[in-house]
Amino acid sequence: APEEVEEPSSGGGGGVAGALRLVCERTGWLAFFLCGLLLCERVMHSFGALLEREIELAFFVPLIIGHGGNSGGQAVSTVIRSIGRRSPSASEAISTVATEALAGALQSLLLGCLVGPALHFFLDTSRAVSTVMATTLPLLGLFSNCTGAMLPFLVTWAGLDPAVIVGPLMTTLVDTLGLMIYLSVATATLVHGS
Repeated sequence: APEEVEEPSSGGGGGVAGALRLVCERTGWLAFFLCGLLLCERVMHSFGALLEREIELAFFVPLIIGHGGNSGGQAVSTVIRSIGRRSPSASEAISTVATEALAGALQSLLLGCLVGPALHFFLDTSRAVSTVMATTLPLLGLFSNCTGAMLPFLVTWAGLDPAVIVGPLMTTLVDTLGLMIYLSVATATLVHGS
């Protein structure tokens, strides 16, 4: 007798039919999120004069976007795993979001205290841009973890699949708004602070 083949963990079934079903389920969401990521271009454009004046800021955009995604991604994974075990109450959800937001701010404050001086003393980054980086990281950690913890609850309560939607939605929000946080801190520090 032929062996039974287990369905992939993605829930899509096997073979070409399963792959096509996944394409149909996911592509619309990905197109929506891709349009959202185009907002990053708008953010960069709106801060164009600052970036021209302080080109060094542009070098750290991947670090900022990566840190926000990594930090928020940890929160997303933790909360989705928790939701998968049981359905938390609204008060548990609020407590979880608050705890994750605080953890994001604190871990990013610690990293900012390490990264800022390292950029300045070891990578010859200007003191001003090193300060912007050290200041941005805790704000970004707070925002990323809060967003990453909140979205799984909201998407689940809306009756949608958090495993498909939350990761890309969190990335879209954190990339765009994280970039705005970074460049706003840079404006406050470099333009208004000087």
